Amino acid sequence: MPLRPLLALLALAATWGGSYLLIAVALRTTTPATLTLLRFLPAALLVGVLASSRGQLRSLRGRWGAVLLLALVQQAAPMLLIAIGERSIPSGLAGTLVAATPLWGALLAPALGGERPGRLTWVGLLLGLAGVGLLLGVDTDGAALLGCALVLLAGLGYAVGAAWTARRFPDVPRLGLLTGVLTASSLLLLPPVLLDPPTRVPSLQGIAAVAVLGLVGTGLAFVLMYWLIGEVGPERTTLVTYLAPVFAVGYGTVLLDEPVTALGVGGLVLVVAGAWLAARRPRADRSRTSAAVTTGDGAAVTGAPADARAPGAPGASAPGAGVSAGR
Repeated sequence: MPLRPLLALLALAATWGGSYLLIAVALRTTTPATLTLLRFLPAALLVGVLASSRGQLRSLRGRWGAVLLLALVQQAAPMLLIAIGERSIPSGLAGTLVAATPLWGALLAPALGGERPGRLTWVGLLLGLAGVGLLLGVDTDGAALLGCALVLLAGLGYAVGAAWTARRFPDVPRLGLLTGVLTASSLLLLPPVLLDPPTRVPSLQGIAAVAVLGLVGTGLAFVLMYWLIGEVGPERTTLVTYLAPVFAVGYGTVLLDEPVTALGVGGLVLVVAGAWLAARRPRADRSRTSAAVTTGDGAAVTGAPADARAPGAPGASAPGAGVSAGR
């Protein structure tokens, strides 16, 4: 991989891995619903300006019902679940569990119109399941287990939404679709915010964390992801999936004093290895499908066309699943 895309890939992984740290910091002074809404608003504005300048918003006409459903499944609900889950589990653990998203994609592929899992996929699924089991052994109390379950459920939403996007919106420019999804997600989060409003003014640290999450971790990160897809293709871009949890664990350990245990490290290795194997495709099939597609905060799933390219690149648009992540 050339130096510039390699540096961009590392920057994207560091950004999406840092999202879980920023969520943990912001949750000290605000609610999960408010945090998630404030994360979407600046990202929608930033991406919307870029999409409008390229004339990509017109493609959403007549599709707002489908966009609203996609926003619920692949952005609003998963991001909110992750924020709620991080109330009771470490940020590094949350980042690692989200990396298991390809396992959902591989397991549900037949039901979502994809291929049946092959031998390599089943090996990946078993390794990933073992890794999740180890990670759940890090914290065994009820609150932590519930938090882990919510984050894993978010990964399910990413997988279902990504597969549906690749089939329902193959002709929609990615920045235009991402603008619609972020805007719809903001609207969907208004009721949860009203039901659970903040009870105090956020600290400056919390405000800064939310601002960086929205503008950098959600807005600029997706733009960078699409540029990477145009430069090196979707298969190489999804390497971010396997790098982001390493950054997430590192940030949590160094900056939040989160403990590192043998079970945690073992679980991280097994989840990442399992996700990589589950997302692999036989070499003969790589001309038809990419190994995986990045969704949000570093999650990735299988099933988008390999010849999809980023907005502005020659040919088609970037993979539809890109409107998750990371996230």
